[in-house]
Amino acid sequence: MINFSDILELQDEFITHLSSERGYSKNTITSYKHDLKEFIKYCTEIGVDTVDRRTIRNFLGNEFEKELKSRTVARRLATIKSFFNYIVRKKDLKDNPALQVKTPKTDKTLPMFLSQQLVEDLIISPILRYFFDSIMIIVSGNKRTLTNHFLDKENRKKLSPELEAIIKKLKDALKKKCKNHSGFTIDWLRSEWIIFYTNVKKVLNDFFPKKTYNVPKYIECLRDISIIELFYATGIRLSELAELKIRNVDTKKYLLRVTGKGNKERLVPFGDKAFLAMDNYLRANKRSWNSESLFPLFMGTGIKPVSYRTIQRKVEQYLNLVLELKEDERFGSHERFGSHERLGPHMLRHSIATHLIDRGADIRAVQELLGHASLSSTQIYTHVLPEKIKQVYKNAHPHGK
Repeated sequence: MINFSDILELQDEFITHLSSERGYSKNTITSYKHDLKEFIKYCTEIGVDTVDRRTIRNFLGNEFEKELKSRTVARRLATIKSFFNYIVRKKDLKDNPALQVKTPKTDKTLPMFLSQQLVEDLIISPILRYFFDSIMIIVSGNKRTLTNHFLDKENRKKLSPELEAIIKKLKDALKKKCKNHSGFTIDWLRSEWIIFYTNVKKVLNDFFPKKTYNVPKYIECLRDISIIELFYATGIRLSELAELKIRNVDTKKYLLRVTGKGNKERLVPFGDKAFLAMDNYLRANKRSWNSESLFPLFMGTGIKPVSYRTIQRKVEQYLNLVLELKEDERFGSHERFGSHERLGPHMLRHSIATHLIDRGADIRAVQELLGHASLSSTQIYTHVLPEKIKQVYKNAHPHGK
């Protein structure tokens, strides 16, 4: 048994231990804090002085009654086991009651990934978003009103053919630019904005004020494009990207030096498109690779790094945008991805891993790229796509052709 007073006494010390001695990431520590908070809250409510395996089992049962996923409940138990191991060592106790509790079975779900076409759409989505936002502010001063008019599926059906043609023309220009190797520069964005604004004004002239005053946030737009490009080019985690500084980018060898889980450093390669996206963003922000090496690569307000939550929210918004603007089935559907909780930066990590393995990359090389400690973590990406199964059957089976 564990005294509840020991739990209260050592919880903060345990969290500090995870950060300073174990080198856990901020996100992992946040999860540990939340799990312990829920467990302590439960123990307080039922009024226990000591905690045994029955207490822990009852807590897990209570969590299942909240309709939490089995994976979340299993993580709760893992946190308790780790914390109690710490208490046992500190208080020189004999047993850890949490070790006597079986881990709940978790549903094995395949990682959700994006098609290459959808990734290309995602890369240009910040431009669509910022262009639309600028039109919205000019027309109504209310972002949400015109955003819904442009982007909501039902409202799009009511758009005039002229406006639909303008949007399609912009998307085609962005896709064409995305495929070449010059990247999106601030001058190119400004010229495209003028074309887009002029064409939209012709169609929605009655809504436009005589004097316009708003233009897109070009630098923020280029930053978001760069973030998406780098996520897909490298497969790094959200926490790893948010912590990047200019000095972590080797512009000669095209390598990132990232600090992953457990404070482990690794080198991750990237390509021309990711470099150009970062370079165009830095130039637009009047920064260079040779100066301010200790500064964050991706800036938020002032000289502060862009926050984890901002990156998460932006990528979620852009994913929802490209799904709403899909032109046909090759763009997938919301139903394919299930809950919107699964839309986020990690989907780009799943995507690069799936695309690499699907193209024949060695699984151990992918493991090293992603920073997985265990090969089993990488093996989830070896699922075979239905289209590939058909192709393998057609090529290998005697009667397949």
